[in-house]
Amino acid sequence: MLSRYAENVYWLGRYVERAENLARLLDTHGSFARDPRATGDWEAVIRINADEEEFFSRNKEATAAAVLYFYLIDPKSPTSILNSIGYARENARTVRHLISTELWAHLNTFFGEMHELKRRDIGLARLAKVASFIKTNCQTHTGIAEGTLYRDQAYRFYQLGRHVERADQTSRLLDVKYRQLQSVEEDPGSPIDISQWNALLRSAAGYQAYRRTRPGSMSTSDVARFLMSDSEFPRSICFCLYRIKYDLACLESEHGLELGEGLRAKLGRVMEISGQTPTDRIEPAWLHKFADAIQDGLLELSGALGERFFGLAEAAE
Repeated sequence: MLSRYAENVYWLGRYVERAENLARLLDTHGSFARDPRATGDWEAVIRINADEEEFFSRNKEATAAAVLYFYLIDPKSPTSILNSIGYARENARTVRHLISTELWAHLNTFFGEMHELKRRDIGLARLAKVASFIKTNCQTHTGIAEGTLYRDQAYRFYQLGRHVERADQTSRLLDVKYRQLQSVEEDPGSPIDISQWNALLRSAAGYQAYRRTRPGSMSTSDVARFLMSDSEFPRSICFCLYRIKYDLACLESEHGLELGEGLRAKLGRVMEISGQTPTDRIEPAWLHKFADAIQDGLLELSGALGERFFGLAEAAE
């Protein structure tokens, strides 16, 4: 498999995953912002995605309208969902011979429908409908990929992209949201406290799974620990890293692609960080350092993947 094709499939998986995660975050934040008890702090969304410089270079303040436009359909925003799906489509075009007709057709239709959205379609009152449309299309894409992609090297690189992106997004969500929610820790168990933790779990599509496994608890540390290290929840950092390890092992054992010591070391390092979860109360300062370390580790891992398999000297950002 040519290195450029491996890179294209990897980023196809990342961009679609990024779009779904962002739609889920916006939807949950929008629901919470409509709650009269909430602060409606839209700048938190910008901090999660580390877009302060880009956003405030063109906007004076983080209003709901400005943030939604920036992240949904702004053609000048490199992190907008419109552009993420556009980037995914361009990567899919390059590997058209490696993916199914159904997958290509769906991405084309999805991008076309995103391109038709206007400002009037994405207001706070209509956000739930727009976010549902995006999430459904991303999930449809994933389902088509699972049902039609041949289980060769391309499939493994696609899965690597999805899980690198997912782990990164969960770490960002945990970091910013956890610090933001500490303001209600003085009154744990209050309606505001519980609703905010519910919102955090819903942002990560983990509310139902958390309630199934911890029906009697909604504590700060338990929620954080669930999103960090629950081995059965598909969006936890731990789960994603083990899937990355598995797909890399398949590339080596089934397809003869040697990982090399550099890539092994980067993978081992980020997995080591992931396994350092405290067994007692998790403090915001510790979690911030943990999230930063995970993000740095994933960036280095992506760089090592690029060097080993994509012919790149440095990681793609």
